[in-house]
Amino acid sequence: MKDKEIEKIKTVLSFYMLANNLKYLTVDERESVANQVYGSMILATAINSEYKKVDNLGETIRIILLKTMNDYSKDKLFSILKKMDKGKEYIAKLDNYENMPCHSYNDFAFDCIKYELEMEKFLNVAYQKGLTFADDKKLYETAKNYGLFDEIGNDDKKNLEIFKFYCLNTVLKNKDRSGWDDYHWNVSADRREKISEHIVGTIALATALDSEFDFNIDLDEVTSLLCIHELGEIEIGDITPFDEITLEQKEEIEHKAIIEVIGDLTDKEKMAKSIFEFDERKSNMAKFAYYCDKLEADIQAKVYQEMGYQHPLTDQDNNVVFKNEKVKQMVTDGATTAFDIWYAWDKGIYKDSKVLTKTLNYVKDNRLKK
Repeated sequence: MKDKEIEKIKTVLSFYMLANNLKYLTVDERESVANQVYGSMILATAINSEYKKVDNLGETIRIILLKTMNDYSKDKLFSILKKMDKGKEYIAKLDNYENMPCHSYNDFAFDCIKYELEMEKFLNVAYQKGLTFADDKKLYETAKNYGLFDEIGNDDKKNLEIFKFYCLNTVLKNKDRSGWDDYHWNVSADRREKISEHIVGTIALATALDSEFDFNIDLDEVTSLLCIHELGEIEIGDITPFDEITLEQKEEIEHKAIIEVIGDLTDKEKMAKSIFEFDERKSNMAKFAYYCDKLEADIQAKVYQEMGYQHPLTDQDNNVVFKNEKVKQMVTDGATTAFDIWYAWDKGIYKDSKVLTKTLNYVKDNRLKK
């Protein structure tokens, strides 16, 4: 591996790890900063579907992430961005934020961050008062009277769809990734990674990889797709290859769930089509998004290993993964840690991408948490 390529991989992982830290910065026992980032991204997706606030949703989603990283780790972020090929572009966007004139193109991203905080605060109060999403129209009317949509738009039908979509997506803020739950790797952290936090991680990883390497993709399309690629899990949960369901069965029930979750948003057909394309993995865009999805999970497995949250392989009695003959063989072949299993299982996924194969190997051979 060339030294320059190693440096680029290190830069990618430095950026990703700074975003990964948002998963552990908690606002309260349930809500992390990464969760808030996800909520802001979902609001941007829904609002833009209905009111077309910006021409480039993907850029807006990345600005939301960058702005939050800037708020919590400005010096570290700028140090990393100065090394990135597209870092100057992102620094310029952050500078535009700090010196933002009225009606700047960044306005929508920052408005969505504000809307997310207001929505979250409202839902916490509403749920405490006994209001539930089971009666979404009543909850929406309460939110409307609360003033939550005064600055978003004045079309009740559109606003109801935005509200329903946002509320459904809050489910992902509370669902652990199945890879870390009691029936899989039983990660011993007090608070395990949520599906929403994983999504933020995939977007950070895609952003950094696109900056440093040429994957021949439209990053804006990838970003928009990654933001919604787990919608089906709102209803069916995070199904793994070890859960006694075939890939075909999973896709069938997941696609039905995706259509239900998207509801009647104006961009419903476009959104569903992009997720179905992700599952087919035929285009460069879909394959790259899929690689980011898988690689982010591999990196998180290594992070948990370094944090001491992974159990030894001798303490996996209730782990359904170990019912798999391929996994048993990995242990026979010399796997000694949980990450060794993740690595051996996934390393073949990136066989048509030398860069991603080398990135995974770098993750395997080097410490990520400083």
